[in-house]
Amino acid sequence: MSCSAGPFLHGVEPFTESDDELRAILRHAVLPPLLPALAYATGDMSLLRAELCPDALLVNLPAFGLTNEQAVAIRKLALEAMVRFRDGGCQQGPVPSERDVLRIMEFAVGGGDMAPYLPLLEEELAHRGEDRRAPTWHKDDVAPEVPFTVAVIGAGLSGLVAGHRLRQAGVDFVIFEKNHDVGGTWLENRYPGCRVDNPNHNYSYSFAQRHDWPFHYSTQPVLQQYARDCAEAFGLVETIRFGTEVTDAVWSDRDLNWTVTFRSAEGSEQNVVVDAVVSAVGQLNRPNLPSSIPGFGTFEGPAFHSARWDHDVDLTGKRVAVIGTGASALQFVPEIAPDVGELLVFQRTPPWLGPTPDYHDPVSDELQWLYQHLPSY
Repeated sequence: MSCSAGPFLHGVEPFTESDDELRAILRHAVLPPLLPALAYATGDMSLLRAELCPDALLVNLPAFGLTNEQAVAIRKLALEAMVRFRDGGCQQGPVPSERDVLRIMEFAVGGGDMAPYLPLLEEELAHRGEDRRAPTWHKDDVAPEVPFTVAVIGAGLSGLVAGHRLRQAGVDFVIFEKNHDVGGTWLENRYPGCRVDNPNHNYSYSFAQRHDWPFHYSTQPVLQQYARDCAEAFGLVETIRFGTEVTDAVWSDRDLNWTVTFRSAEGSEQNVVVDAVVSAVGQLNRPNLPSSIPGFGTFEGPAFHSARWDHDVDLTGKRVAVIGTGASALQFVPEIAPDVGELLVFQRTPPWLGPTPDYHDPVSDELQWLYQHLPSY
């Protein structure tokens, strides 16, 4: 199954750029995955030359540990392959065999035994647009006469994919969402600097990829819009009961069903009986305030959790205390630091951090072009 709606990527898009234009684009390419992506698109395994394979121990160094001579050779070989690909009408090669996928991926990561990861890789690559995680069964085939309804709690990214899979399997369902829109954590968290902490090409559905992420690590509004686009493309909006918060769910051993209690947008409590419940409420939708700290609640100034950021509070020139150094603090502290008068950060346990030099960087036009025309790149 491939998406037929929404701003998602479908296969290779033909291109007509000149040799000089392609050469200019390749000057901006991230090199280690370039030849593997071209081998995947064209079927030309001769691009995977041993002397141009990255060293897995050096990929975190500048230029990914590649010598200047290797970089020049990679770009030259890539240009030749792209010119042949263009002149041949951008016809994709045959679907790679498992052996070829393994060879491509081991080259991309600089060697190592990737065979145990092959099923995962094939699912993520989504050969030619198929969706390998889609249900392989349909309710009409396994239980056509049995009524069955599922309640999904939450319309964040997990709840949306749950609804999408249930629809593919022909199972009736309803999604309950306490908020007015989809997106879950990407709707509720609006603190300064809020953005994803995983590269966007990882933090997205394998069956709904897009090439035009504006940042390598996109901001909250971009992620929420992605959730909206997916809900629209999968036809899920009409299945969602917005402004409806589930307050209870009770299983009956006698009737073999669930009674789900929810509070409607108007404030009235109602019940619905369903056969199964999928909890997609996430783990970040209830802010954890440090109420165990002596004196908590006695501070007379503004106080709020980052997940419920009060944008009416002007922090300019203020003396501000931040409790915690988790992912959210790592994002908003640098944003507010230039404006506050004094900033105190209280840390109990230091988190693990890794260098992410492109964390705030936009994706260049050249890289977006490569993402668009080499989907596996």
